[in-house]
Amino acid sequence: MIPDRRGSTGHRRVSDRISVDPLDPDDDLLESLYVVNKVAKRLADEATAAYNRGDITESNVRSARKDALYRTKTEVLNRIVASDPAAVTGEYHAVNGDVWLLVTVNGWEFHQPPYAFGSDLTDRIPVTNSVDEPRDVPYVRDAAVERSDRSLEAALKRLAERGVDANDHLARPTIRGENDRLTDVRWSCLR
Repeated sequence: MIPDRRGSTGHRRVSDRISVDPLDPDDDLLESLYVVNKVAKRLADEATAAYNRGDITESNVRSARKDALYRTKTEVLNRIVASDPAAVTGEYHAVNGDVWLLVTVNGWEFHQPPYAFGSDLTDRIPVTNSVDEPRDVPYVRDAAVERSDRSLEAALKRLAERGVDANDHLARPTIRGENDRLTDVRWSCLR
């Protein structure tokens, strides 16, 4: 059984809670996934910055969207593995005390927590090392490095056309901000 990020086993995996319908890993899909991943990283930084300056509403909006984008990424990767496991390779990395699975699909790389895939899908990914012996990798998240000039809106629309709607991955469509005000966090391009 794959350990969760705290090292315990039996963690409920994301793939146990979402559909795993096949999805063909073409370059258009992977570029959109790359954009979603980069924006999620940027939103994590922006949520922290907003929180630090006391803007709780903005911090909550950024955080909710970040979480939804990471769940979107997980669904897409799960569906790619279900569709074409031969297109995917993996390598376990030790990063800042946590173990991550670096998944490579047709030259595009994405870090995922090992528990994000259900064991049935993880078993389909050819992995070059063991989760017990991850490669020590100095990983520095750099949201500024770009491999695409595609906008988030264009990426989200392309994923939605393939059956993966980021708005479906929001914990809820609104967040409660300062003064108990509700703020819609859905992406308007998907409504």
